[in-house]
Amino acid sequence: MADVLKVLMMGGQRTGKTSMLAGLIETMTHGTVKDIVEVKDVTESRPASLKLIKSIESLKWNLLTSYGKTYLIDDSKSGEFEDFMLQFSVPGTESKMNILFSDVSGEYYDMGRQHDAEVREKVREYDVFLIAIDTPNLMEAVNSSNKLCNEAINNSYNHVNDIHTFLTELDDKEGSDAKLVIFVPLKCEKWAKEGSIGNVVQRVKTVYAPTLQALSKYNNVEVDILPVQTVGNIIFQEQAKAMSCVLNGKIQRRCAIINKKTQVRFEDGTIENIDLTKHKFQEDNNAVTREHSALMVPNSWFTTIGKKYEPKHCDQLAYYILQFYLAKVLFAKDVERLKEKKNKWKWGKRIAIATSCVFGLAGVAVTYFTSKYLETKFGTITLEQMLSLTKKLQDGGYIKQNFDGIETVKESKLHAINEIQV
Repeated sequence: MADVLKVLMMGGQRTGKTSMLAGLIETMTHGTVKDIVEVKDVTESRPASLKLIKSIESLKWNLLTSYGKTYLIDDSKSGEFEDFMLQFSVPGTESKMNILFSDVSGEYYDMGRQHDAEVREKVREYDVFLIAIDTPNLMEAVNSSNKLCNEAINNSYNHVNDIHTFLTELDDKEGSDAKLVIFVPLKCEKWAKEGSIGNVVQRVKTVYAPTLQALSKYNNVEVDILPVQTVGNIIFQEQAKAMSCVLNGKIQRRCAIINKKTQVRFEDGTIENIDLTKHKFQEDNNAVTREHSALMVPNSWFTTIGKKYEPKHCDQLAYYILQFYLAKVLFAKDVERLKEKKNKWKWGKRIAIATSCVFGLAGVAVTYFTSKYLETKFGTITLEQMLSLTKKLQDGGYIKQNFDGIETVKESKLHAINEIQV
C-alpha cells in the first residue's frame, strides 16, 4: 500500500479507538463540512467494517435506552491488527483518497513478544501516529479520594512505557520524511463539561514527558495533543472495584457493590438489593491492566446525560492529518526547488547555512521521497484540490487550534523552508 496514507492507532485495550473512528465518520457525515470533504468507510475486511458500524449503532442505542443510568462501556477488546480504510472525497467530483487506520491491540505492545518486530516495522513506515489514552485512568491515578487507581495502573493500562519505546524508533530520515504524532485523550466529556480539560492536557504532558522529550529531538516530527469527547452525552462517573456476581449459581455478570454494600449495580446499569442467598460475589480476575499483568484495574462506570449522539473533535483528527500531509508534500516541493537553485547557482554560502538550520547537518541533499511520490497518497485528488480543500477548512474555522485543550506541543519544520531567503 505504498500509495496510501497510513495511520497507526496505538494505545491500550478498551480505550475507545474504534469509537473514535466512528465519531470521526459521524461528525463529518452529518456536519456542514460535508460540503467541503466527504468521508465513508471502505474497509475491505467485513468483520472490521461491521465492528465500526456496530460501534456507532451501539453508542446511539445506549444513549436512547440508558438515559440516566450508570453502566459499563467498552466491554470488548481488539483482536489482532485491525485495518480500517476511510475514503475522503471532494464533493461533486470523482476525486478521492484513502487513509488506512491500523488498530494495534494493546496486548501486542508487550515488549519482546511475537508481534514486537511487526509493530516496530509499522512504526518505521507509517506517516501518522494516534496515541489513544484512556482518560478516566489517566486522571483517577492522581485522584486522592480514589484508592483503587494509581500511576502504576495507569501506566500499565495505557502502555505508557511501551509506546515510549516504540515511538523513539521513529525514522524521519534526518528531517526528509516528516511524521505526525497526536496524543488523543478519549472519553473526555466529564472534564470538558467541568471546564477542566486543561488538567487533562497537563496530565498528558506529565505522564508522557519522557516521550515528548524524545520526540523533541527529531528533526521533523510534529506533536499535538487533541482531547476528544467520544460520544458527547456519556460521562465518566466513578471507578469501582472490578467484581462479578453469580446469580443463583448460573449467570456471572460484571458488577459493582454500591450504597454501603446494600445494593449491586450490574454492567447494564440495573440495580438490585443484595440478597446473599441469591447473589454470590467474587473479584473479576479478568480485570487486569494487560495480559499477564498482576495489576488489577478498577472498572470505570459512565452515566448517560442525554439521548443525542454528539461526539466532539473526533473530526479534528482527520483535518490535522490532511493538513499535515499537504504540508509534507509542499515541503518536498520546496526542497526540490532549492536543489534546482543549487544546481543552477552553485549553491551560495548563505543558502547552504540556512538550509542546514532547517534540515540538520545532512542539509537538503538528503531527500528520500520526491514530491511526486508523496502526491500519490492523495489518490485521485489533485494537489490543487487538496490546497483548496484545506484552505476551505481553515477559512471556515473547521480546524481548531488552541481550543478545548487542543494544543501543538512541538512544531515540525514543514513550513520553515518557506522562510529561507534566496
